[in-house]
Parts: sequence; C-alpha cells; structure tokens
Amino acid sequence: MNLKTRLSQLQNQAGGRQNSPALSCQPNGLKIPHRVGQPNRDNNHRRHSDSRLAERLRGKLIDEGVIQIEKQIPLNSTHGAMPLSELQYAPQLPGDDCLKLKNVYLDTETTGLSGGSGTLAFLIGYAWLERSAICLRQLLITRFSAEAQMLEQTASGLEAAERLVSYNGKSYDLPLLVSRFRINARKQNFDHLPHLDLLHATRRLFRHHWPNCRLTTLEQRLLGYYRVDDLPGSEAPAAWFDYLQRGAEQKLLKVVEHNQSDIISLLVAHTELARITRNPDHSDLDLYSLARWIGEFDREQAYDLLRSRIDQADEKSKGYLAHLLQKSGDWQGATRLWQQLALKRCPEALEKLAKYHEHVSKDLDAARYYCRQLPDCQARTHRLRRLQRKSGLYLSPDHSSTIL
Repeated sequence: MNLKTRLSQLQNQAGGRQNSPALSCQPNGLKIPHRVGQPNRDNNHRRHSDSRLAERLRGKLIDEGVIQIEKQIPLNSTHGAMPLSELQYAPQLPGDDCLKLKNVYLDTETTGLSGGSGTLAFLIGYAWLERSAICLRQLLITRFSAEAQMLEQTASGLEAAERLVSYNGKSYDLPLLVSRFRINARKQNFDHLPHLDLLHATRRLFRHHWPNCRLTTLEQRLLGYYRVDDLPGSEAPAAWFDYLQRGAEQKLLKVVEHNQSDIISLLVAHTELARITRNPDHSDLDLYSLARWIGEFDREQAYDLLRSRIDQADEKSKGYLAHLLQKSGDWQGATRLWQQLALKRCPEALEKLAKYHEHVSKDLDAARYYCRQLPDCQARTHRLRRLQRKSGLYLSPDHSSTIL
C-alpha cells in the first residue's frame, strides 16, 4: 500500500472528505485571502493607479510598482529663515576631515518605526548638492514585490556617494536598508562609507536646552522652518497601506512631501550646525559640550572659545577651562578658576585644589582644608589619612620618617 492510499483511508476513517479542494495558485500553494475592505485589484488596475500616482507626484514609473521622483531645487530660494545660498560653502563640524568628500543626504519612510526584519522601507529619498541646486531623488514602491527593484535602483544611485549624512540614520535607516538588501539577496556598497549622523551633533549641543532633539524641533528652533499641513512621520506606514489596500492617494502624496522636507532640512541643518560651532554667540547651545567636542581635536581652539566667553561660562565650562590651563602648564590660571568654583562648593574644584596643594605646591595644610570640604565618602577619608601621614613626615622635628 502506497502512502497516498494509506492517507486516503485514514481520512475516510476520520470522517474527512476524500477529494481535497484544489490549492490556490498563490506562492507555496497557500490561499491568501484579501483583507476586509481590500478590493481585489487586478494588474491592469494596479498599473493604471500607479501611473496616475506617478503623474500626481510628477515622477515616472520606472518598473512594475516603482515610482521615481526627481527634483532640482535652486539655491536662490529659502528653507524657513535660512537662505539656500549658504549651502555653497562646505560645512565643517569639529573634527570633520571629510570636506572634500561628496555628501549624500539620506532619509527613508518605512512600514514601522520599531525596525526588525518585518519592517521595510517603502520610500527611499536622497539628495546631493550641485553647484547651483539641490538634486533630490526619491524611490517609492506601491507593492511588496517591487522592493528588490527599488533596492537595485538605490544601490545604483548611491554609487557616487562618498559619505552619507542622515538624522538618526546610524541607528535606524542604514541598518534597516542593509538588512533589506541582505534579505533580498542584493548587493550594495554604501554600508562601509563614512557616515555623519546629525542627530549626534544636535544632542551634543542642545540636549540640555531643548525639550527634545527631534528633527522638527531642530527645524523650528534652529532653521526657523515651520511645516504647514504636514503629515507626521508616524502616520506614514498607515498612508502606504491605505494605498495598497484601497488605492487612497492623498495621504501618500503627503508622505512623499514630508520626506522631501526632511532631506532638505538635513542639508540646511548641516550647514547651520557647522556655522554655530564656529560662532555660538547667538545660539542657545551648551557651551561646555561644544568646548569638550572641539577639545577632542584642538585644545587651543577650545581654550580660545571658553576664554573669550568666560563671562557667560557656567561652572562646568569654567571647570573645563581650568583643566585646559592645567594641561598647558598654567597652574596659576587653573587654581584661580578652581578657587572661584570652590567658593560655590563645587566638588570637582575642591578635589582639584586638594590634589594641587598635596602634589604640586606641597602645602599640606591647604590640601587638608580643601579636602575636609569634600562630601563625606571613602575617597575623602582615604585622602585625609594620607595627608595626615604626610604631615607626620614633614612635621617631625628631626625630619625622620616617623608617622604620627
């Protein structure tokens, strides 16, 4: 008895039907029902809808389910309060040695905000700067099956990129894209490129002064750009699924417009962030964080920044300036600042003065004085005991090594 006959007998014994219904012609033989409210649109209807959507987006249908939108934005216009003509000058953030590289500014819209292997980018936008215009390109898919073709177009379009610039792209956009290329067995060569994430720069400068460091907050507070009738990024997934299920276009048009604004803001924000790091006088930024950032690459420049703004410097900034003076060998200037801060009971300054008088000036009475003002802790106790032992060595009448 073969397997087929045996299975038939078992089915009869279980009361099942002998003749199984024919399987659907769907992939893997699975019958996939349409979702409730989803019209059963045939391919001709899909092509007609995609063509109409491409026309409304002023783009073109370059493959089945792939729409490409291209724009050139002249630099004689503005973005909020910022003239785009400023983009002609290569922006340089502290420590940036990639001035001669071609920057490509990247942003995606995805089917979910949490990432994971089930999330894909249905819209990929990127832009680069030419001599007199911003060149912007977007690739939008209108079905899941078009993802591989969109990724191939993206890989081709990014071949000329020498550095990627994004906003939270290091943590989200780039890992997601690399994952989708891997899942679709497609090659890409951009994951090894230098990557500048402007979110990191924004957090350094403004996280203690702004309520948050979202791109929209940066736009309003730094660029003077306020979006009108914008569709929030959190609603982008629903807008795309609405088009897939019901052919609803209006919100998807808004998603494309939102993505364009994101990318232009990236270019303008890069230039403006670079400008205020050179001249922070009229910006509500964290002077201490900026000085620490600059000091990682150029201590002298960090010193000049803080010294010229000493009247506006807070305790942390003055403490870092004293640190720079100490590193340069100017103990007199460093102790003067530490003494100012010690009057305000600054623990770091008290500890620095205790160390200075113990190890440099050898004034153990002064070292004990500052040490006793430190918060009560094991380190304070240990330091006082060591000073007491040293005092015994110095105060012994016969200069012996007797410890009191």
